[in-house]
Amino acid sequence: MKTIRVLPCALLLIGCASAPLPPLAQDRARITLDPDVGSLAQAYRLDGEPQRSLRFDDLSTGPHELQVRYDFETPSAGAVQGVMSSGRRTCIMAINHDFAPGRHYRLELARRGWRPAGWLYDDRGNLLTRARELRCGPGV
Repeated sequence: MKTIRVLPCALLLIGCASAPLPPLAQDRARITLDPDVGSLAQAYRLDGEPQRSLRFDDLSTGPHELQVRYDFETPSAGAVQGVMSSGRRTCIMAINHDFAPGRHYRLELARRGWRPAGWLYDDRGNLLTRARELRCGPGV
């Protein structure tokens, strides 16, 4: 009887799994967002245009500005009314880069204390540029 109850749950989880990405076209570039453990990253703007997806679609080649919303846990600021607190912080990070055709890129995001940090790497692991912090705070 337990097997019958577990089967629908398993099927539901399988249905929620993301499908693999299609192969990259030779005239496009692909960005993978790679946030720190316990952090969240999502596409925010591409060349000033709001993005509706968690990730960036494959990009046309050439220069682009990517903005990413990065949400991370902040170190504890001490006890608040006798309870240890740790909060979350949301920041908008940006990179400018001239993307080459047929290449995969990885935007690695991490926290450095209260500050965010980010680095863009190519598919060979070479550091290409550093992300800059545009703004942080509530409502971001």
